[in-house]
Amino acid sequence: MTGNVRGASGGRRMPERGRNVPEHDPDETIIANRRELVRRQSDTRSTSRTRRDRRVARARDVRRALGLTALSVLLPGLGLLWTRRRTIGLAMIGLALLGAISLGIIVSSGGVIHGAAQLLTRKGLVLLLVFTIGGGLLWIAGIVLTALTTSSGRWPGQTRWLHRIFATCMCLVVAAPAAYAARDVVITRNAFDHIFTKRYTTDANAATPGTGSHPWANVPRVNILLFGSDAGADRILQRPDSLIVVSVNTKTGDSVLVSVPRNMGHAPFPASDPLHKLYPDGFTRLPGQTDNAAGLMEGVWQAGNDHKDLFPKDDPNPGLTATRDAVSGITGLKIDYTATVDLAGFQQLVDAMGGVWVNVKPDPNSLTDPKLGIPIGGRIINGQIQPGSITGYIKPGYQKLDGRKALWYSRSRVASSDDQRMRRQRCMINDLISQVNPFQMVQKFPSIMQVAAQNIRIDINQDDLPAFATLANRMKNGNMRTVDISNPQSNGNPDFAKIHALIQRAISEKHNTKAPTPKKRSTPSPSSSSSSPSSSTTTSAISDTADAC
Repeated sequence: MTGNVRGASGGRRMPERGRNVPEHDPDETIIANRRELVRRQSDTRSTSRTRRDRRVARARDVRRALGLTALSVLLPGLGLLWTRRRTIGLAMIGLALLGAISLGIIVSSGGVIHGAAQLLTRKGLVLLLVFTIGGGLLWIAGIVLTALTTSSGRWPGQTRWLHRIFATCMCLVVAAPAAYAARDVVITRNAFDHIFTKRYTTDANAATPGTGSHPWANVPRVNILLFGSDAGADRILQRPDSLIVVSVNTKTGDSVLVSVPRNMGHAPFPASDPLHKLYPDGFTRLPGQTDNAAGLMEGVWQAGNDHKDLFPKDDPNPGLTATRDAVSGITGLKIDYTATVDLAGFQQLVDAMGGVWVNVKPDPNSLTDPKLGIPIGGRIINGQIQPGSITGYIKPGYQKLDGRKALWYSRSRVASSDDQRMRRQRCMINDLISQVNPFQMVQKFPSIMQVAAQNIRIDINQDDLPAFATLANRMKNGNMRTVDISNPQSNGNPDFAKIHALIQRAISEKHNTKAPTPKKRSTPSPSSSSSSPSSSTTTSAISDTADAC
């Protein structure tokens, strides 16, 4: 029976009942587990690579967005050229280049100085304001559009905010200069509305520049009266502290400065001036007048205002008209334009310009010690300087003066004469012309314009500024001569025929290429300082202004 059983089972031994026998081979289980582990590790590595790739791609997109946004700061819409809005970027760049080219043509027409001044005319300022505001808005639009185009909604919120903050900063980089430029244009327009006044003249042949690159082609000479107003809180009436005629040769830039003494009497009024009826023999003291300025040049302005009923009703300033006509009678020069400067404003103007370099030389025959320099303050009673009235001195030597010292340098006469004061005033004009720095003027533009609007009045047509800018630039390379018409012994009853001849002789002198010019003295040099009187104090009636200073 046993043999039968074995035969039925095929010769295999049957497992005993009750013993645990595994259903699978342990080796196969181990192999399967290892395969599962490898698969999971592979999936993990694949997932890590995918996340890393996404981060790398996102970082690349962010850098691209920031870079393109920054490119639109360089030129409006430049960053859009590498986006789907390439056409819009091209249009923005085209508009920007068209505006820049138009502005360049305006500035370069007739020379840089003449062209730049065209932007200061009434139409020029409006055009400049449009360019500034329009250009700024176009630029900002290019930055914003570039930022919107390159941004992605799949970025994390933090990344999107980073991009927005960056784009905002780029907008501010453009907006700040544009806002400042627009502000300066508005300040200039407001200031010019006060500075430039309508010229009043009854002379149909008064010098008037033309247009184009040669505005003075038909005007050989222009004469400008600089009036330094002495109207202050301690002054009852408005009187001139300085009267200087600048006669300019428009071809060479040569100029002649003529200082008219305040104490000159018998100023002749032309027949066309209403005061000629009251003073047919010149400006003299009328019966009953007790004012010390009566009959002297310093009293002409007030005389015009006192008799304004004699002047035409459309004359806005009879005092200025009377002064201009009297100066014309004294010098024999037809006054074409006038510039009035309040002396308090002069001090502020020099401060706004950053000061002025001046070679301070002591006045000869000074009542104070010449080594001390030019007195500040001072008061004379009965021919004597009152003790303690002089509050300081401007020491001799080449130095930079602030507004206060520049003002006292120009007007101090407590220890010297009007002649020396007028000499210093001419030197101040020469120094200011030579040291005008456009870059510094731009830096301090708002303060300069504010001071000018309050204290300067010029009867020049604002639209003629390009012509006068060209003339001023030409004066830097021209000879500047001084004519001394003052004679303390004869100022009370001067010989006007001799004065006219002297001025004409100075005007007729030819341009001297070797003579000093304002431009040649534009750089301060310690070696030019001097503590001794110079040729400026000699009795020469005609001299080079630069040498005299």
